[in-house]
Amino acid sequence: YYPRGEERKNYILNSHPCFSSNFSNEDLYVTDLKHALCLFINNTSYRTDRQGIIFNDREHNIPVLKDVWDEKKKRIKARNFAIFAPTGEGKSFLANNILRQYFEMGVRLVIIDLGGSYTKFASLYPEQYTVLRYESGKSLGINPFFITKGDDVTPERLEDLSVFLFELIGEGTKPKKEQSVALKKILHAYYKKNAEGHSLDSFYTYIESQRENLLTQLHIHSDYFNIEGFLHILSEYVRDGLYSFLFETSEDQSYKIEDKRLIVFELDEVKDNKEILSVMLKLIKTAIQRTIWQNKEEKGIILFDEFAKQLKFDNVLESVEFYYQAIRKQEGAIGIILQSINQLPDNSTSASILENTQVIYSLNNEKGYKELKNRLSLSSHDLNQLKSIKNNLSGKRKYTEIFIKIGKESNIFRLEVPQEVFAAYLTDGGDNEAIMAFYKESGCMEMAIKQFVQLKSKEL
Repeated sequence: YYPRGEERKNYILNSHPCFSSNFSNEDLYVTDLKHALCLFINNTSYRTDRQGIIFNDREHNIPVLKDVWDEKKKRIKARNFAIFAPTGEGKSFLANNILRQYFEMGVRLVIIDLGGSYTKFASLYPEQYTVLRYESGKSLGINPFFITKGDDVTPERLEDLSVFLFELIGEGTKPKKEQSVALKKILHAYYKKNAEGHSLDSFYTYIESQRENLLTQLHIHSDYFNIEGFLHILSEYVRDGLYSFLFETSEDQSYKIEDKRLIVFELDEVKDNKEILSVMLKLIKTAIQRTIWQNKEEKGIILFDEFAKQLKFDNVLESVEFYYQAIRKQEGAIGIILQSINQLPDNSTSASILENTQVIYSLNNEKGYKELKNRLSLSSHDLNQLKSIKNNLSGKRKYTEIFIKIGKESNIFRLEVPQEVFAAYLTDGGDNEAIMAFYKESGCMEMAIKQFVQLKSKEL
């Protein structure tokens, strides 16, 4: 049985608030509260937060603010985020949209990029950005041993340097306390003896020249520090060593990033060499520690883009994990961008990274939803939302749909942007090349984008 005609009209009209008194006793029945609540209408329109990143709702494309930073940490304990989508679905486009809005809210950005996706976006802020680009056979200009005066040799600095060196020699295990103390003693003695010209090469020469008496002079037992093994491994990075070019610098160029709010490290040429990539990440880490992280109250984001292939290397994955651990002491967040969650190896390091990632963005990826559900422990409701994602890239008002999960809350949002913003976020293709050609002529990215939009409007 189901109501028809006047009966249906009676039930529908009288179901509205204040009309239920029109029901007769025959229309009512007694039931448990939990059963009654299942029939209760409990849906609303999209709720906008007081501040956050602008997206669009799914019903009418109305702009909605989503507070993915969560200043008071009511929804999430860690602000780290991950973006998942296969090639061509707009990962970098979405990242550009998120980062630009963060940047304009005063957040400092560090982008470690292997795909060249952020130079155009950075060029919109000519006085506030710098790009440090790796070129084959050249160093980044970062000298982890560099100091300006003797007072710079603090316990914290020696601690950071010892960690850097232990990571560089890559024994695969965390150093014991006695080994760490021994290396810090040697570093301290090195800075006392050498007033200037500090570098990895200089440190290597110091140990080599003192190898006979160094441990005895500093009261270090030979079991706590293996000089011969240490020198043998470091020989690859000094003088005529295979990777000596990585440290060929006496002056430190880190000062170039001190006053910049948008820093891009472009490592495209190094992405297939795990040894160089690992060293580069360690050098970048020391530069960030000495400059950007000095102010612990300043908000900041470190983004790892296009790390799909590199994350399978253990030493690279461990380098990335360090940032996740260190960011806890900062007012910041780490972001990673991957084509598939399966590109994160199924090990304890990846588990630690995912556990500390509490903001999830997923674009259209029909073949990857089940893996996302399993690795991120998503609910069946989350999975149904993922499966409902549908883009519109051919209509008059183009948009992509995004699954966003902040802590335990999830929903589908749309990303619809004006023509100028669309042009700014393009990372490849003929249109991107046309914009870069205009930029080369004028030297102003904003003007280049306006010229491109005008050209496109004429074509229509």
